[in-house]
Amino acid sequence: MQDRGGHRRSVARGRATCRGVRRGGLALASCRDAATAAFTLVELLVVIAIIGALVALLLPAVQGAREAARRAQCMNGLKQVALAVSNYESAHKFLPAAGDYSPPSSSLYYTFSPRIDLKSGNNHGWLTRLLPYLEQQAIYSQLDFKKHLSLNNPAALAAQPPSLLCPSENTLGQSYLYQEHGANLQLGKANIAAWSSPFHTDDYDHHGTIWLYEQPLRMVSDGISNTLVLSEVRTRDEQGDQRGAWALGWNGSSLLAFDLHPQHDIRMDSQQPWPYVFNRYSLGYTQSPNGKLPDMLYACPDPVSEQIEAMPCETETEGHYISAAPRSNHPGGVHGSFLDGAVKFIANEVDEIAMGYQICISDDRNENDKQQ
Repeated sequence: MQDRGGHRRSVARGRATCRGVRRGGLALASCRDAATAAFTLVELLVVIAIIGALVALLLPAVQGAREAARRAQCMNGLKQVALAVSNYESAHKFLPAAGDYSPPSSSLYYTFSPRIDLKSGNNHGWLTRLLPYLEQQAIYSQLDFKKHLSLNNPAALAAQPPSLLCPSENTLGQSYLYQEHGANLQLGKANIAAWSSPFHTDDYDHHGTIWLYEQPLRMVSDGISNTLVLSEVRTRDEQGDQRGAWALGWNGSSLLAFDLHPQHDIRMDSQQPWPYVFNRYSLGYTQSPNGKLPDMLYACPDPVSEQIEAMPCETETEGHYISAAPRSNHPGGVHGSFLDGAVKFIANEVDEIAMGYQICISDDRNENDKQQ
């Protein structure tokens, strides 16, 4: 429309406002954007930076919550197994043996101290005996303890009971290739192992809770609330690495030892177990949580990867000891379970003397006895 001055009225079309003007007989039109709402590059970069900062602030909290949930599940598994040990003792009047080893008359040998051959006997580990007390009767019923482990049901041995797994370790789906006695079996891996001795895993003299052979509960003179029975272990996705193979009574598979050497000058042949007093020269060389000293295995495959993964190991023929450390992916340490079912966090920098005394069942000391 045209007004009296020869101008056209403003007509809004969409988001633009156009005004017509007549100059020199020509009709000219000018249009102006009513709303300039587009972001500049600087504004866009500022928004991205703010979002990135918020994500950086929130991500640790989310990761911390997830790790707390994983740790809670790991602690619950340790508690279940500790209570299963107690229930086994109540039913059988003995604590479970570390494995089905041959009697000392045929398996005992000496290198510096009396030791038991961990490959002797039928090779069934202590956790196989605990299966009914972990609600795993279906697996237990498929095992024949009169036969060597190599002759048992492959599916049962490949199982990974949920209570034995810690979600922080990514062990689900991992296995160990067991080839003893001509076998070719895949043994499932887990994340819980028992303390067999404060010294070496195969040591015959100084007892942990899950010692080489059955022992009555009265042997635990330190008290069940002062005696450490279980800890966590890590595994590798390497079929030649035995660590975590729960069905075996082997070092690192389901057994640990602290390697805090005893003083040998106080041994008495008439007493079993012999009194345990630590040797100060052993301090700094123990199997502390997540320690750098190698676990002693029957085979240590892929030595490069075991260093990268912070899972040090050596083969048994390379050293004179058999021991292994508790390990986990939890920041700062591992969880451990006591014989009464209590679960505590054990720091990597734990006092070596105190931990050694907690592992030994008959030193008449507890976690507060850090110095002698």
